[in-house]
Amino acid sequence: MSKQTNDNNISDNSNIANPNVIKDTRNNLEFDVDWETVEKNYKYDSHQHRHHRHHSSSNLDKPTDFNNNSSTNVDKSENFDANASTNKQKHNKLKKDVQTNTHKHNNVKDDDQNLKKKHKKLKIFLIILLSLLIIIAIVFGVLNYIGRKKLLNYRNLHVNVPSGIQYEDDGRIVYYNGHTYEFNDNIASILFMGIDNRKLKDNAVSGTGGQADALYLFTYDTKSGHIKVLSLNRDIMTDISRYDEGGNYVDTATAQLCLAYAYGDGKQTSAENQVTATERLLYNIPINAYYAIDLDAIKILNDDVGGVTVTPGYTFESFTKGQTVTLKGDMAEAFVRHRDTSLLDDNLRRMDCQKQYLTAFAGSIVPAIRKDFHVSLDLYKDTTTNTVTNISAPILTYLGWSLATNYTGLNIQSTSGKYVDSPKDSSAEYKISKKKLFETVLDFYYKQID
Repeated sequence: MSKQTNDNNISDNSNIANPNVIKDTRNNLEFDVDWETVEKNYKYDSHQHRHHRHHSSSNLDKPTDFNNNSSTNVDKSENFDANASTNKQKHNKLKKDVQTNTHKHNNVKDDDQNLKKKHKKLKIFLIILLSLLIIIAIVFGVLNYIGRKKLLNYRNLHVNVPSGIQYEDDGRIVYYNGHTYEFNDNIASILFMGIDNRKLKDNAVSGTGGQADALYLFTYDTKSGHIKVLSLNRDIMTDISRYDEGGNYVDTATAQLCLAYAYGDGKQTSAENQVTATERLLYNIPINAYYAIDLDAIKILNDDVGGVTVTPGYTFESFTKGQTVTLKGDMAEAFVRHRDTSLLDDNLRRMDCQKQYLTAFAGSIVPAIRKDFHVSLDLYKDTTTNTVTNISAPILTYLGWSLATNYTGLNIQSTSGKYVDSPKDSSAEYKISKKKLFETVLDFYYKQID
């Protein structure tokens, strides 16, 4: 019977249900179905809503309370509004924080830019400063070199060695008392002159230019740093050149060393004539620099270094023997210039005061130059109208630097001699020992090489 049934089903295909068709029996309609798509969608929906269906079915048994639901909905609405307000506040706060952070970021960015600008300016400043220092160093080096070269110019050296003494090469090599001496090319020398005029004269008539009451020869060994000073008595009798009112050479006469300055224009030619007379006295040893000051310059130089402290060796004017005093203003001139003309040899006592003053003055000025190199330039400028000199900027630079780095103190020596009796009202005469003077020259300008 089952066989028959199977046969009937096979024979009547119209009665077999199509699996891909859904029939709407109510409206007698049929729809084609893609079951694979339906199955996929079913699995997805089942997975997404499984928990939701369970929750909904559990609530079906509960009676519906519309009043409570309404109240709940109101609460939910209020909560929603509160949450919305809170979220808005959070949003505004977040927005504000973002703006604050953005502002901070901009500030940091501005600070970085300002810092970069400052670094750039500092870099430019340092480059300019370094460039200036290099330029100053170059200029200083050039001035130093030129100054040294001018001060140590001995190309035309020709020493008038006294008779009876052996020598070679125009006096560069001297044989004396069993020893051999060689001229020291490292010696720089400057003749310092103190003129007895209140102001240096311009275009003075020859013979009236003034007198060099103070004469000091400074020698500086540029290699060892040693400074020696030769105090020259103004009354030393020596050969000086004389000129007429027109500046023409007249003759060479024996006279006081200080009078050579009088035969010139009161400034440059007077100073040059004084240098020439001093070179003759020292056996024609070259003196490459000179510095002459008038009386007014004493106070200026003295006060520029803050005063000079001395202890008088004897009592005169307002000074008391053994009583230490710091010279200020006109006191400096009074201390170095005083002389009792009633005493033949009182210039020797005055020279002792001058030596003490120079030593103390150097003790004040050298430390000042070491602290500030411009001190030497300031002193030079302050006395421009009160001095005459051939010391140029290169020479001054060289001397200032050398003193600042190598100064070890002054060694002041005097020429050996004595005053001789002279007729009343005549000029005092100081006779020197030729032998002692030549030995002094060997000590100042030569070095023993055997």
